[in-house]
Amino acid sequence: MRITRLTAVFLAVLALTLSACVHKTPPSSQNLTVHFIDVGQGDAILLDLGTTEVLIDGGEKNTGVEDYIKPYVDGPLDVMVATHFHADHIGGLINVLARYKIDNIWLNGENATTATFKTFMNAVNAEGANVHQAERGGTIRAGNLTFVILNPGLPPATDPNNNSIVLNLRYGDTDFLFTGDAENITESRMLIQSIVPIPDIDILKVGHHGSMTASSPTFLDLIKPKAAVYSAGAGNTYGHPHRQTIINLSKIGAKIYGTDVHGTVVFSTDGTGYTIKTKKQAPVIR
Repeated sequence: MRITRLTAVFLAVLALTLSACVHKTPPSSQNLTVHFIDVGQGDAILLDLGTTEVLIDGGEKNTGVEDYIKPYVDGPLDVMVATHFHADHIGGLINVLARYKIDNIWLNGENATTATFKTFMNAVNAEGANVHQAERGGTIRAGNLTFVILNPGLPPATDPNNNSIVLNLRYGDTDFLFTGDAENITESRMLIQSIVPIPDIDILKVGHHGSMTASSPTFLDLIKPKAAVYSAGAGNTYGHPHRQTIINLSKIGAKIYGTDVHGTVVFSTDGTGYTIKTKKQAPVIR
């Protein structure tokens, strides 16, 4: 789907006019921390707000995400989101399901025939959690956090990456966008079809590990992230992140972090601003 310059301008004005409609989570007395966990070539993100914890994806199996989240999970894990069924997103969730009680599990509604998916779904069914299917325009609630679902929509995409669950979280005045492996076609569909407009984003989880098939200039110019994090394995064979993606992010002024370079990246916000800590000391990517 092609967005013309006129359409892009219209969408930008529309987003500014209606952005107040996006659900705003009022900040509490506790900081929200968002951990982009280094799981190699995969995605895993933990959000922690007091006694509320949300896990989005878990990387490949046996990458240690279940160990990483242990100091932060007090009681049941409130929400687990599997953005889509690829092994580098759901594999690690199998061990999480084995170790922790999960209250709510969100899926994108797709099925697969892979061994990893079958093992994952067996674990989901055995967990006894409330299982939900994400749909564009809906919300996911966890304690005082409310995520707006921007994808998947209808009709479903033919590529599993483009049926990734995409979530917008506004905490106070700080906006996060979690994109799974969504690519350019989904970016275009979200801009045009989104029931709730996408506001300017403070922190972007870069789509599809920084692949050249995501992070289009039009999309980035409209959401204008101040910081961007991609999750990729050091020396991976996919060429992630692609140089063009880095160029696109740099052109809109985003500070770029990657788990292959910086290790786990943690954002902490009180709703008015944020701080960034990285496990490995390295300059911001340009």
